[in-house]
Amino acid sequence: MKKELTRSEFLRRMALLSGGVGLGISGIPGQAYAALPAGLAASVPAGNALVIIQLSGGNDGLNTVIPAENDTYFAKRPDIAIKKVDALALKNGMYLHPSMTGIKSLYDQGNVAIVQSVGYANPNRSHFRATDIWNTGSDANVVWEEGWAARYLAEKYPAYPISMPAHPMAIQLGSVESLLFQSDMGRFGTVFEDPNLFYQLVSGTLSDDEIPPATLAGDELAFLKQVSSTSIQYSTVIRDGALKGANSVTYPATNLAKQLGIVAKLISGGLETPVYLCTIGGFDTHANQLNQHANLWKQISDAVTAFQKDLKTQNKADKVTLMTFSEFGRRVNQNGTTGTDHGTAAPMFVIGNTVRGGLIGENPNLVNLDSNGDLKPNFDYRQVYSTVLSDHLGLSTTSTAGIFKKSFDRLPIFLNSPLIAEAGVKVTLLDPAPNPASGQVRIQFAAFEAMRIELALFDMQGQKLGSIFAGEVPSGTYTYPVDITQFPAGTYLVSLAASTGARITKRLIIVN
Repeated sequence: MKKELTRSEFLRRMALLSGGVGLGISGIPGQAYAALPAGLAASVPAGNALVIIQLSGGNDGLNTVIPAENDTYFAKRPDIAIKKVDALALKNGMYLHPSMTGIKSLYDQGNVAIVQSVGYANPNRSHFRATDIWNTGSDANVVWEEGWAARYLAEKYPAYPISMPAHPMAIQLGSVESLLFQSDMGRFGTVFEDPNLFYQLVSGTLSDDEIPPATLAGDELAFLKQVSSTSIQYSTVIRDGALKGANSVTYPATNLAKQLGIVAKLISGGLETPVYLCTIGGFDTHANQLNQHANLWKQISDAVTAFQKDLKTQNKADKVTLMTFSEFGRRVNQNGTTGTDHGTAAPMFVIGNTVRGGLIGENPNLVNLDSNGDLKPNFDYRQVYSTVLSDHLGLSTTSTAGIFKKSFDRLPIFLNSPLIAEAGVKVTLLDPAPNPASGQVRIQFAAFEAMRIELALFDMQGQKLGSIFAGEVPSGTYTYPVDITQFPAGTYLVSLAASTGARITKRLIIVN
């Protein structure tokens, strides 16, 4: 991102402006934008939010999404491998950790996309450096000082920091601001652990209007002044949102569940903040991994399940997507202390009502490893970020490429994401979602060229029960919500016939 001023020069000049409790030029209060800035795509509904869960320490992907039918997995992990009989079946020989029953239920409803083996070239195994890479969106050999989310927020709020939006641009539940929200333009994140305590802490505080000196200490003072002024402006907004909002479910008594409960309350209270960050630590499982890893994923699964139920009950689920990331995965081989050491690629979870659901990418290859004996990635992590930015947060593909200084192919994560055509494939029919289904089911197909499509529902005896769609379609992805309340419980077939000669059938279980 082009910068006209250095960080220190900019912050010193902004100290006077930001000292007036978030007032803009000539004392005009900052306002939220009524229209989308040019870098945002209008095809995505306004007001969508991304909730990021950082898994600090390096999550062991192979014991999270488990290749429990792969003999090599058990050979390399004789003491810590999780058996197929204990795990939760997905498909294609992959299973979830047995502690993840809540996430498995969401997966069965079509609300969980699992992107397998995510990483980047020349991976770094240092906690600090690897975390910086994931937070900034850089290559391994490039050091950036601005977070990828901060660069997105700079696109969304182009008048910041001269004019402050009415609602916080980003919220982090914690105590130390992540690099994710830091920028040469200033701080985009508001950091707190409890909204009411945060308000009490800054209530009555005033910012001074003295410009800091042009020294190293002055640079730090300028930054602190901006932190103070932003906190003062948003403390009341956050407090009011928390008071107005509510939780419709009881959350588990864990720190992550508390964080997600606060996020849900703020969203239900009307906050239009587009990015939230929650964190759970403890994933650096060098020793005695089994119990610790199981407990961590139970906490995550239970907290996420409560969060999703809360959002759905309050009719907020269609606008919120949750995404996990960790700085790296673990090694394929267990170590000598029944744990795992720092590795490379690992799965990412994207959860929400508008995700396509299912496994994305090939299963981890435990034989064809890199030169260090670690997993090779199927996907670059910025492919996931780019997909979320474009297909959920509505950033244009041009602006998304600008954030990462290069373009990354999007993945079929969301219902509005482009599907990827396999070699020789002209049409594809996705699994019905959810499946089993009651009330309504979502049927989706993609045509990779213009063709005629006939999509219909059959019983198991081959009798046609009704047409879902029939007609000519151009290249694209098509989704049809189908009312199935009139059909008795049982097993049915969704059939697609194309003018290309292709015929695809998917099984649908109805549990009305």
